[in-house]
Amino acid sequence: MQLTSTQAFHHRWSAAMAAGDVYALRALYQPGSSVQLSLGTGLVLMGAESIAAGYAETFGVVGGVVTAGVERFIDLGFAYVAESWQSSGYASTLSYDVFVLEGGLARYHVSGSVAPRTPAALPAESAAPGQYFYRQVWDATNARDLAALAQLYAPDAVRASAGVVQRGSLAILQSEQQTWAQGGGQRISSLSTFVEGPNILAAEGVIEAVLMDTTFSLEIYDVWLMRGGQGVLNISGLINPRPEELNRLMQRVASSRRRAERPEAYGPNQLESRPYSGLEGGGSRNRLEGGSYQR
Repeated sequence: MQLTSTQAFHHRWSAAMAAGDVYALRALYQPGSSVQLSLGTGLVLMGAESIAAGYAETFGVVGGVVTAGVERFIDLGFAYVAESWQSSGYASTLSYDVFVLEGGLARYHVSGSVAPRTPAALPAESAAPGQYFYRQVWDATNARDLAALAQLYAPDAVRASAGVVQRGSLAILQSEQQTWAQGGGQRISSLSTFVEGPNILAAEGVIEAVLMDTTFSLEIYDVWLMRGGQGVLNISGLINPRPEELNRLMQRVASSRRRAERPEAYGPNQLESRPYSGLEGGGSRNRLEGGSYQR
């Protein structure tokens, strides 16, 4: 099987992580312009030397980090996100890594944890460029202001969300408009952590998403690459519930509605007395809500 350039890069990175090979890792990053953000520690490292030093410190504590399996890999050509099970002498985690490549090397790298959850402390709200941009995005999204949202996407922007890839601001905005017209949409509820570096930001938080006329509380990670004050890349993914869990919840909604519309087809013993009682994934709503930066 022939690997794409991003798949080949990820294999090299994973092999170096498993071997605890700091020198090999340093060679995978742009020497002077690379940026690494960690949602777990809140650290921003700049330059291959600083990033390599960070890896050396990690390996000194936990040893090599082995990728035991990749749950999801979204390949955008110049960037990708991998959601992988990683194990070390310290712990086993389901992590996500977002890489943006230039010339075959990592220019930007964002990492975070899906399980167990170990987000860094949320920084104080400020006028920092990343925070300002992110507030604009969600102010426009919450208000369903398409004109304001259009100003925040570069014409060649790429968005990857829930496995769906859209290329170009026109496609992104048309998708938003269609979603709103059908009664869907999403609003930010709270942030749990936020990290930014030059032209890049990463956040984790809870959104309220309307799907199939039902509101779900979704904990997500959200990564933005910016150029000239506009977003050129946005990659987001589900932390809780996981995609397969959300699909099951949506199937339950659809099944409950079919039963409500045609009870005679199912019989009284098959009707649920509380058809929506499990939509929050066994009480996950209370676990998800909280934090600050609430909108």
